[in-house]
Amino acid sequence: MTGWSRRLRTVFLKEIRDHARDRRSLTLALIYPLLGPLLVAAGLYMAGNTLSGDYKQRPLSIPVVGVENAPALAEHLRDNNIEIVGAPGDPEIRKAFVREGRLPVVLVIPSDAKTSENFTVEFITNLGRADNLRATVRLTDVISSYNAKLAGARAMAAGLPKDYAAPIKMKKTNVARDANIAVFFYNMIPPLIIFMIFLGGVHLAIDSTVGERERGALEPLLLAPVERWVLLLAKSGAALAFTFVTTLVNVSAFKGFLSLAAGSSAALVQPPDWGVFVVIIAIAMPLMAIAVALQMAIAVITKSMKEAQIYLGLLPLVPALPGMVMVFQPINPSDILVALPVFGQMVLISQLISEQALDPRHMVIATCSTLIAAGLIFLLAARWFRREKMFVLG
Repeated sequence: MTGWSRRLRTVFLKEIRDHARDRRSLTLALIYPLLGPLLVAAGLYMAGNTLSGDYKQRPLSIPVVGVENAPALAEHLRDNNIEIVGAPGDPEIRKAFVREGRLPVVLVIPSDAKTSENFTVEFITNLGRADNLRATVRLTDVISSYNAKLAGARAMAAGLPKDYAAPIKMKKTNVARDANIAVFFYNMIPPLIIFMIFLGGVHLAIDSTVGERERGALEPLLLAPVERWVLLLAKSGAALAFTFVTTLVNVSAFKGFLSLAAGSSAALVQPPDWGVFVVIIAIAMPLMAIAVALQMAIAVITKSMKEAQIYLGLLPLVPALPGMVMVFQPINPSDILVALPVFGQMVLISQLISEQALDPRHMVIATCSTLIAAGLIFLLAARWFRREKMFVLG
């Protein structure tokens, strides 16, 4: 072991020992990573309870106006487990009740339904609420089946084949991995993992640089025969170790909590297996490096701990926000996209969660580009760390 490597090891172990004794550091490493998985698992569990069993067979109460105008339609609704209840007489009150969520949907049957075979029913609904959306879809399906029933009866009465009014049949072949609402929750995993990676070592990065400077603990280290770049590298290594621990806890919690939540309902598919999450940790290693490099670079140029806390508190949002967009708008990887530091890993992790095959070339490109960016950022931070102004308060 060379001289500088021994000094690196000594400072690294000192930083690990000091911060392992700090309850705040341990809390950040062991407790915070559990919060995201717990929230996602709780949402998945509630979704599972909502979907348990066949929701189309569950009784559903629907306020109906003008039920006496179409008794056959009303009977069809009852046959499909839809209970007809009274609705407010005032149209404005009906709309207000639906808008406020006091009623899921109101069905209005016009008076001309008494005398005409063709009429238009009105749905008063608020599709901004998920519960209203499900009730509306259920009611739409039931009335659509009634339409098909009437069309078949009229065709037969006219001497035509029963399916005369529907000449085009539709068949769906789903090639997705047992896609259901659980997949939406699983797609939230990548941005939350990225967020935790950029948060895991923040406290140590702040405390070991600007924090030690404010406490006057940094100057004695400078008197020791240790190069400043070695000193910063050791501190970065300690921050990287804490980041790895938080990521390991975070990823493991996602797999464990989501498996438990998905197991609560047969309607939910299980998350990817442990092998996928192991690969996610491997892909995330370059992310940890660039996260620590950015944290150190920001910490060494800030004038106070308060300023560093503000900047580094906002840092995790920057890489996580594109991931939240990708929850709703997935992106197909390309050589250019995966070459973007951080974003390339985001795309690859999203592919893994969706259980898509990864292109080894994309993994190499993403890893190399992110590690190169991390190295350049660290070199810049080391250059700033050598400046005497860095150690002057204010």
